[in-house]
Amino acid sequence: MYGYPHICEEIKGFKKVSVIGNTREKRNIFCIELGTGDKCAVFSAAFHGLEYLTATALIEFAKRFSEISEYHSRLRLFVVPMVNPDGVEIAINGIDPKNAYHRDIIKHTGIIDFTKVWQANASGVDINHNFNAGWDSICDSPAPTKYGGEYPESEPETRAIANLLRKTEPELFIAFHSQGKEIYYDFNGLESESAKENAEFVAKRTGYKATVPDGTATFGGAKDYYIQEYHKEAYTVELGMGKNPLPHSALPEMINDVYNIGRNFIDRVF
Repeated sequence: MYGYPHICEEIKGFKKVSVIGNTREKRNIFCIELGTGDKCAVFSAAFHGLEYLTATALIEFAKRFSEISEYHSRLRLFVVPMVNPDGVEIAINGIDPKNAYHRDIIKHTGIIDFTKVWQANASGVDINHNFNAGWDSICDSPAPTKYGGEYPESEPETRAIANLLRKTEPELFIAFHSQGKEIYYDFNGLESESAKENAEFVAKRTGYKATVPDGTATFGGAKDYYIQEYHKEAYTVELGMGKNPLPHSALPEMINDVYNIGRNFIDRVF
């Protein structure tokens, strides 16, 4: 199973790894650094518990990227494969009774089987609705998905990514999710002038669709926050097709898609 222990093992194969934060349950949020260039990019995945395959797909991208020397002097790439390891572990294994939030989560949600529904972190906050970009708490209390928390950046996972973005100010930021084979590029008209053109170019090259999200997907996300604050290239990529959690049989295609999408965006932006 491609959960947090798998990422902990895979991370050992990289030379430069840091911990950019810790989760509610004190798990590490790892960041791989590749390349030595002056400008940088940030790629991230597994914001949502059920979307754990995106973490493995991004780890595989990092392995391939580390072997392509032509990029190493052009940019630094920061890779955060699993933003929400607590949520991933809950989605795979169910909630641990030792979890400090166990009683509250069951009280608020009534859920017994978490393996088909859990997208949030250990305290029931949806990380991709917890960023300070049109923030609004859609739900009133902890929930499997779409509860934005008590206030923006209330969660350590959110702060870890936001702090990394503030520290590095990348020319390119991508948040990988699943599913739908879509590339989202806008936020309230604040995106860079080249965002739509670049998204459409990459979509055409990879069989994805460049589009604008609707409903609850239009605010509170990591991509939204970065566009709002820096007006640079930031994208949400929805990998694969089907219903989360996607089956393990979808992973080879997801790995190829992350590689092709990542390289195409890097070539366009840098």
